[in-house]
Amino acid sequence: MGYVVEFCGLPGSGKSTLARHVVAELRLRGVPTTDVMAPLGPDARRADRIRRKASAVAAGLLEPGAARLVNGVAFHSDQTDRRDQLARPANLLVVRHVLRRARRRRGVAVLDQGPLQEWWSAALRADADRVLDLARRDPGEAPDLLVRVDTPILVLVDRLEGRGARQSRLEDGDGATRTAELERGNTLLDALFDQLVYSPGVTPAILRVGGLDQRGVSEVVAAVIEASGSGGVQ
Repeated sequence: MGYVVEFCGLPGSGKSTLARHVVAELRLRGVPTTDVMAPLGPDARRADRIRRKASAVAAGLLEPGAARLVNGVAFHSDQTDRRDQLARPANLLVVRHVLRRARRRRGVAVLDQGPLQEWWSAALRADADRVLDLARRDPGEAPDLLVRVDTPILVLVDRLEGRGARQSRLEDGDGATRTAELERGNTLLDALFDQLVYSPGVTPAILRVGGLDQRGVSEVVAAVIEASGSGGVQ
């Protein structure tokens, strides 16, 4: 069985950068580690990425709870953008399938974009209470370690403004609008975390790290190494 680490955080928090550093550091220490989202990420060739995502969606539809998830997010969560009626459940199917498959492999699997982050995206422009209820009842597997990357809102506003290309739906508007949206997004992330902690059967270890320095990498690596010493990583 694999040991799964999922990163989550607000856009611009540094979760992808931290995840890459964690993968590199664990490999240097001799821990077999895979960035399982890399073949589906922006660095992969577009045609290959689309093919892999389509395959993951098809496989994800066969997993427990998939039909209810798709129906709930697409048609009963009041998505404000019609594109989200397709994209949000599709992305959820992809990350749920990737996590489940990673669980069956030896070593450490790192996701810089996992189910919790996708549930957050699904709730961001929809009826958040309905989406949170769907997430609470999702039978999908949980990671072994959930890492929340916390970065000050004002830092995030500056980072999003300085991006060369729009990567998040929180990048629209001026600084004041971004600040308000990020604060709302942070409240939503808090709600997801609260219900994750108290949901029966969902028991990942939770680690909160800063996204501004190397200490976050060291803390995550130490947590994985500790799990390895206690038999949590095979």
